[in-house]
Amino acid sequence: MMRRWRWVFLLLLGVLLTALFGAGRPTAVLSQTVSGEGEAHIYGNLQLDLLLSASAGQPGDTLDLTVTLTNHSQATVSPSIDLQLPPGVHPANMFFPAGLSLNLQAGTLDWLPVTLANGGVNTFTLPLRLETAEINQPTQQITATLRHNELEETAAAALWIGVPPQISSVISPPQVAVGQPFQLHAVAAGSGPFKQTWFLGDGRRVETTDPVVLFSAAGIYDVQVEVSNLVGTAVQRHTISVVPHPAAQFSVSDATAGVGQAITFINQSGGAGRLAYNWNFGDGTTATEATPNHAYAAPGTYLVHLTVQNSFGQSEAYWPVTVGLPPAADLIVPERVKAGEPFQVQGIGDASINRFEWSMGDGQSLQGALVQHSYNRTGDMYVTLVASNEFGSTQIGRWLTVDPGSLRLYLPLILNLLGQGVEPAPEAALNPDLPDVALDELFIMRPMAVPLGSSPAEQLLLYINEARRQFNLAPLNLVPQLSAAAQEHTFDMARFAYTGHTGADGSTPAERLIQFGYGAGYAGEATAWGFEYPHQAVEFWVNSPAHRRIILNANATDVGVGYSVDFNAPSVWYWTAEFGNQFAGPTAPTLRVQEPAPEFETMVTSLVNFSWNWPAPLAAGERFVLYLQTNRGDYPVATITQPTLGTRYSIQLAANDLRSGNARLQVNPGHYNWQLRLENGGVIVQSDVRPITFTVDPNAPTPTPSPTAVSPTPTFEPTATPTAVLPQSTPLPPTPTSPPPLITATPSG
Repeated sequence: MMRRWRWVFLLLLGVLLTALFGAGRPTAVLSQTVSGEGEAHIYGNLQLDLLLSASAGQPGDTLDLTVTLTNHSQATVSPSIDLQLPPGVHPANMFFPAGLSLNLQAGTLDWLPVTLANGGVNTFTLPLRLETAEINQPTQQITATLRHNELEETAAAALWIGVPPQISSVISPPQVAVGQPFQLHAVAAGSGPFKQTWFLGDGRRVETTDPVVLFSAAGIYDVQVEVSNLVGTAVQRHTISVVPHPAAQFSVSDATAGVGQAITFINQSGGAGRLAYNWNFGDGTTATEATPNHAYAAPGTYLVHLTVQNSFGQSEAYWPVTVGLPPAADLIVPERVKAGEPFQVQGIGDASINRFEWSMGDGQSLQGALVQHSYNRTGDMYVTLVASNEFGSTQIGRWLTVDPGSLRLYLPLILNLLGQGVEPAPEAALNPDLPDVALDELFIMRPMAVPLGSSPAEQLLLYINEARRQFNLAPLNLVPQLSAAAQEHTFDMARFAYTGHTGADGSTPAERLIQFGYGAGYAGEATAWGFEYPHQAVEFWVNSPAHRRIILNANATDVGVGYSVDFNAPSVWYWTAEFGNQFAGPTAPTLRVQEPAPEFETMVTSLVNFSWNWPAPLAAGERFVLYLQTNRGDYPVATITQPTLGTRYSIQLAANDLRSGNARLQVNPGHYNWQLRLENGGVIVQSDVRPITFTVDPNAPTPTPSPTAVSPTPTFEPTATPTAVLPQSTPLPPTPTSPPPLITATPSG
């Protein structure tokens, strides 16, 4: 009677554990696989170990394979274990332990051990005979697959099967001069990889493949090479005669150079004592340096002649050099096209052209003599063609005008012929904290005298302060950190063909100031594009109400300026000014998560893009750690220390391939949470906790159920988590989180 009540108690306890831990969010089961040379391991509640008596062998050898299964769980189990043998490896005998069977045709061993609970062990040792070797692919694998319930883990033990090396010959020049570099080459057969060790006969030992060597003294040298692999070593001797007589030898940096291009003639001559060099370049010019440079003024084929002399004699060498011209090329481009309508451009030129490359002025690049393109915006585009041959390249360009066409676009700003930023509407909402500055009449910024040699960015600073002077405002101080932020944003707009305040990395102006180390308050950003001269950009800013609040901000004390010109970018000329207030405190960096969105749903096999913005550079030891939260705890699944672009960090992960350290996470379909933390021994800052749902991949293979042996002692296990409903379609990608409102002025385009 007491025994019956004991089983009833265990049954109730099992049901209670199932209710507590099996319901709700699924659990992540830790496992770890290790694959190596001559051994493999699968760690977890069931531990499988493969061990070979040797990790390398040759045909005819016999190795012992020892397989051990250890059960660390509290229940007797009968898993399925499959061992896949490589071709040419077979059991040396047919005396198999109980539960082990062989499929000779497939080369697989199937093992169904019944393993007792609480440390029960099953093991066997099987002799394997190596019968054949793949010469070109000696590294093979013995793969073990452990299946239990619905879990499957695989590990592989590497086994090298090859034949010993053989050296057929050693190749080198029959005679070399003192100081003349030459290459030694051992012709070897067998199974690689090989290791070469050379003994040069003068006390030197070189461990490298086919080395380039030279001898500093004349004599007869007995050279020996040893070629080794994992099962043997071959030895070959070779005699080299080193003479004091001169030997002329050279190479060229470019044998098909262009007219006016400097060519380096690389001296590889040898000989004892002091050497005298005489170069004749074939065009009437000579040189006496050991390694000269020379440029040809006319196309043609020139025979370069080198004469080397010492006290033992003279030697000569020749090398033909072909000098040509870049191709003659032109392009056929229409003067006007309509937006949204395809058109063709054509490159023409001489027969030597082997490549045409186009830059269409809107960030698009094409290749070919005749290409088709269409524009999705209006304005003037500068089309560039680069025609290349073996001697160089020729670049030409031409403007074309894109008129409104059948394409209908939403444009938040009006564009003139060069895509200049023009104020379309009041933007008071963009600058709620800055007072308006009245303007009685249209502001005219006239060109003024600027210092000789000053850059466009420096001139932009002069015009900004001149505009402030005309409104009785103090000039602004130029701050290098602000200029670095301004210049980077200017390059960013040209490089990624956009205009606005949100960078290609998702950064905001205030974040860029933190990124470049400005330690005071943010006071606004102004951008302009399409203006060739700085006074035009400042005139536009002052006439724009939203920009005028920033340019004429009485609280601004500092400024940084940036400028770039790129005829391949849509608007060609780009300007940026960053404004700061040295009396205000700096903006605190915030961790802004972009992707995935909250409540994101995806299949366990799909890659999920995790991305966020953090403007401050990471200090030594700081790192971002991505955590997957389960009812067993929080598991770190990724560590990131470098941004992907600017202030943006990102990583792509799939649920079925998540790892925590060296351990693999078995993530079942269901609802989870994830969180991002910036750590350095402790948590510095962390994101909000975001839910994420993983669903079953309907295209993933379903594991074949394996037979389960009857346990000698009855056990009770929690019921498995119900299988999630298969999704009908792949979830849509997440929508990036919008950045917070900023005090900015330039309309985005």
